[in-house]
Amino acid sequence: MSDLLCIATIALAGLAQATLQMNLGGLILLYQASMGKHYRRKTRHLARSYILGTCAICFLAICACGYLIPTIFGARLSVEQLVILVGILMGGALVMWLLYYRKGQNTELWIPRSFAQFIIKRAKNTDDSIEAFSLGTLSSLAELPLSLMLCVVAANAILGLNINYQLPAIAAYIVIVAVPMLCLKFRIRTGSNVIAAQKWRIKNKAFARIISGSSFMALGLFVLAFWVIK
Repeated sequence: MSDLLCIATIALAGLAQATLQMNLGGLILLYQASMGKHYRRKTRHLARSYILGTCAICFLAICACGYLIPTIFGARLSVEQLVILVGILMGGALVMWLLYYRKGQNTELWIPRSFAQFIIKRAKNTDDSIEAFSLGTLSSLAELPLSLMLCVVAANAILGLNINYQLPAIAAYIVIVAVPMLCLKFRIRTGSNVIAAQKWRIKNKAFARIISGSSFMALGLFVLAFWVIK
């Protein structure tokens, strides 16, 4: 496979993972809980630690997939295994369209309500950088059932690159995934209201659902067209 095809696959997988809402929702919760009881500087430090926590899980997931794929299968994924992965991505698209958001005028996600309440409680009680980092890792782990398939696709593509480019490719993937959180952090820092950001998410929930499902579908079709059918 050409390097350009591998890079395009990594970018598409990263964009698909960036559409997932758990990490962004957790960051908004952290902002809402922190701004009422901490100075702006402390809130910025907590937000930075939270984002680093999400990036750490993303990095570990990519590295684990990159290690396990050749260890288990002897090399990169075969055509037959890629076909199975495409089917999983198509299933992921259906989940995003039909089940990802709960019904109602809110942005509640598919995760169990007890777990969601635990995350909300942890966000309200987060007072230092270590707790914020842990909250970020927890949010990423909660979304792992959906993000893991994307990490597998990205890791398989990264294995096709020259070893000198693999680490930069992992870094680029993580940056793409973190873009929504970085944009929110920038908007808050420049004076925007976190409540307005949450209202925007509620108003555009249907749009976000379509984009998320379509990104999974597009990635599956891309892998099918350029990795399977060729």
